[in-house]
Amino acid sequence: MERKSVISQLASVGEEAIGKLAQNPAARTALQGAIQLKDRGERFVHGLESVDERLAAIEKRLDALEKAAKPKRATRTGAAASKTRAAASKAKPST
Repeated sequence: MERKSVISQLASVGEEAIGKLAQNPAARTALQGAIQLKDRGERFVHGLESVDERLAAIEKRLDALEKAAKPKRATRTGAAASKTRAAASKAKPST
């Protein structure tokens, strides 16, 4: 008589269990529900990815608009700057 290995015994028991589960209506319903949940999750993640891509495009456009709208400040040099500082110091009341 040939002895079955432990692994082959587990494999045959597992196959039987899977076969019984496939015939069970409650298990079939649970499996279908799990598959639907997985599909909904994938659609949700795909929707988030598209929102993220649109947000990145909007942020890029906003940065470009902000850079274009910044006015260039003219820097004062030399005598003009010292005249402005002197006028500001004279305007301050002393305490």
